[in-house]
Amino acid sequence: MSSNVTFSKSSTASELIGSSRTGQASYMTQFVRTGAPLVLMDVVGYLVSLLIASTIALYFGAAPTAPSLVMSLALIVGSLAMFAALGLYSGMGMHPIFEFRQCMLGVCLSFVFIAGVSIQTGNAMAILFSFPIMLAVVPVVRSTTRHIFAKRSWWGINCVVLACDKRVKTLFGNHLKNIPAGLRPVGFLQDEVPNSISDELKSFHLGTDKDAHRVMLQKGAYVALLHRRGRPDHEIAEYVKQNLSQFYRVIIVPDDERLPSLWAMGQNSGIMLEDKLLQPGSQIVKRTAGLLISITALIVGMPLFLLIAAWLKITSPGPLFYGHERIGKNGRRFKAWKFRSMCVNADQVLEETLAKNPEMRAEWEATQKLQNDPRVSSAGRFLRKTSLDELPQLWNVIRGEMALVGPRPIVANEVEKYDDKFETYLRVTPGVTGFWQVSGRNLTSYEKRVELDDYYVRNWSLWFDLYILGRTIKTVLFREGAF
Repeated sequence: MSSNVTFSKSSTASELIGSSRTGQASYMTQFVRTGAPLVLMDVVGYLVSLLIASTIALYFGAAPTAPSLVMSLALIVGSLAMFAALGLYSGMGMHPIFEFRQCMLGVCLSFVFIAGVSIQTGNAMAILFSFPIMLAVVPVVRSTTRHIFAKRSWWGINCVVLACDKRVKTLFGNHLKNIPAGLRPVGFLQDEVPNSISDELKSFHLGTDKDAHRVMLQKGAYVALLHRRGRPDHEIAEYVKQNLSQFYRVIIVPDDERLPSLWAMGQNSGIMLEDKLLQPGSQIVKRTAGLLISITALIVGMPLFLLIAAWLKITSPGPLFYGHERIGKNGRRFKAWKFRSMCVNADQVLEETLAKNPEMRAEWEATQKLQNDPRVSSAGRFLRKTSLDELPQLWNVIRGEMALVGPRPIVANEVEKYDDKFETYLRVTPGVTGFWQVSGRNLTSYEKRVELDDYYVRNWSLWFDLYILGRTIKTVLFREGAF
């Protein structure tokens, strides 16, 4: 491969890495700025409710005991955690009726929690009065907060609106009026603009559909609101693939007179496609779970690690561990550690093997793996088939370079194989195991690997991770797709 081709590809990768880092920082900043006032005012709503309830209880002759600082913090943090679990801080653009329902559910759960913690302090009457007061105060405080901060230019997550067509005045105008929901339209994209609209509205026209990626980067608008306009699902899917694949969230908004059920539409009044792993709450949950499991596994598995180390030292003299440079989140380079399963001069052996055997060269170029790899030692072959060679990557997880579950970590010369999905790869932390490893592993094509990694990123959930971890145990025990 010529040097100029290599340079061209690395430049493209560098641009993607740079835009991914910038995009994540911008999106996260908007997310925090929009959610922080809601968190703060929910705390205010709870405190006001408890204060009013205590005053009423005192009026009726009860003398509530002031809770300790630790208990007060536990009550507030516990209640906020319940609200967060119900999506009340991550659901920007949430439909007001859906938000009201989630808020009522959150108050009910919080009341049970508060009652259980506080009833022993002699505050039974105050707690009893607090429930109906919270039901009234908390939603009002949240709604008021949204309308007050919607007038501030820094509040809200930037979004771009597409496919309004001739109804741009009505549809885009509705989005401008709906900023309190948390999404702030920076403009709209469409090929033709009706002459009948005002100059003020025309100033929001930012280009055609093909300009979506450019506008996303220039305006920091990583959410797209796409109007269906009566198009069938397959056309919508193709449109998203062609124009909106780089957006972090795509909300497909119905704009027909015969709207579907509110509850069928869900929280965003439409169908939402998103990279859930970009949400702060998701990242915290995933990171915390990964740390706890990895530390526990290292402690419990220490006897096994020592046994493997002794076996390798006896059968294959040389370094115990092997670190191979991989590309991580935001393009960060790191060494993914493994128990050394190859001979010491592995690179030389590979080069000689590929030079002598065209079939093995073709296999290597297609998959970056060899089924009958001459570099692998006898002990290493067993470790690979059982995936025990990857146990040291738990250290990568603790260091934050890898996650327990995620896309397969790739090397620099694999970037070109990811094509337009490389930016999706850069958004998340690669994993020790992943959807590819439990879906055929080395028996799948490289294109299938990329598709599985992309699917995982776009459909992540904690349950998806737990499912993959469970399937990983089965895959390891039965050595599915390993060689």
